[in-house]
Amino acid sequence: MTDGWSLPQELMAWIWTHIPDGSTILEFGSGNGSLKLSEKYDLISIEHDRKWLHLSKGRYIHAPIVENTSSRNFSERGWYDIEKLVDLPTFFDAIIVDGPTGAIGRSGILEYIDQMPRCNYLIIDDTDRKPEQKLASIMIERLEPVNIEEIRSKSPRHGGTFRSATILKMS
Repeated sequence: MTDGWSLPQELMAWIWTHIPDGSTILEFGSGNGSLKLSEKYDLISIEHDRKWLHLSKGRYIHAPIVENTSSRNFSERGWYDIEKLVDLPTFFDAIIVDGPTGAIGRSGILEYIDQMPRCNYLIIDDTDRKPEQKLASIMIERLEPVNIEEIRSKSPRHGGTFRSATILKMS
């Protein structure tokens, strides 16, 4: 069973297989998985909750949650303050959307999607949940990836559900 605050091992295995060591990864939402990712990758983590900052060897950007139009339209609380997302590389080997928590919501990323750095892979975690499924569908429509892959965890998380992730191959 995963601890609910870490990427599922099936997704980690996919990342290790498809993303070369030393690659640069941008992650929205820090957690226990950040520790593993930072061992092999140049990791930049965007996080709103100070208790999850600086867990790993990666670089951290503290970005409080702020309201935005997309979040309001989806009845969510907000998303990371995009004004804090400065001095980022223009390209990442992977971008992982695993935050903020589902209680806050992730659709606010739609406000940032046109400014977001380019990437080889865009990974949306927790797509077994309806809000993340909808977010993935919108991102697929807007970004037009060259390939889409679904990863489903074989181990249940808290509550007995099985986590899923949607991987968009962008280039």
